[in-house]
Amino acid sequence: MEAFAKLLTSIAALVGAIAWPATLFFIVYIFRVELRVALNKVPLLLERLRKASLPGLSLELDRVADAEAESGASKSGNVTPRQIEAAARISVQTREVDPQTVLGELDRLCLEYDSLRRSLPSGAERTRAMTRVIVKMRSLAPSLVSYLDAYKGSGSAGSRLAAIAMMQMVPQSADLDWLKDRFSTEHPFVFYHAALALQNVANISDTPEKRKNLREAAQQALATVKAFAGPPDRGTVEILETLLSSLPKE
Repeated sequence: MEAFAKLLTSIAALVGAIAWPATLFFIVYIFRVELRVALNKVPLLLERLRKASLPGLSLELDRVADAEAESGASKSGNVTPRQIEAAARISVQTREVDPQTVLGELDRLCLEYDSLRRSLPSGAERTRAMTRVIVKMRSLAPSLVSYLDAYKGSGSAGSRLAAIAMMQMVPQSADLDWLKDRFSTEHPFVFYHAALALQNVANISDTPEKRKNLREAAQQALATVKAFAGPPDRGTVEILETLLSSLPKE
């Protein structure tokens, strides 16, 4: 009796071993059209995933920020040739990428800036950290300048800093009235960079009217900064005074 039971068990195992592949073959045969369509879509899905991901972008931004900090070029906050070259390189690299991916990277930097302002006390350490953020923003700015209006109108100081970074890198996009308002509504780090954006606008002010508008914006900005209670931000004052001295009085 025991031998018979073992025989039945062996037969059942054999039938199971045979039946499972047969069942799988049957399923594949029945759904062969659907499977063929699905398999044909795999390369397209992989291509979409490739375009939607930029695993090296954050590393590239860190590399640029590290190089600027190491060279000391970021101390002044000015746009440098290295930043311009990095922005051009990233613009080419992201040309075929879904813009939402690059926007997501910029939005993370906006949040990082807002977090730094809240979590770090005012001082050199916070300024260095925030400068690192705007250096990264500049590397993305030319690729995303078409989204400028959305960042200008944001309630986030980090997003407004991103808008300023765009104007610094693409002076043709600068909104003088909006930049002028930064000096009465923002914190010193932001209006310091608004002053740098005005300074860069001078490079494209090639008509008397443009130079006149820039001079008026810089004069009003300087008057606003000097009217603050207590010592005005020295760096901002120097930038605006240098800008005004370079503009002809027409």
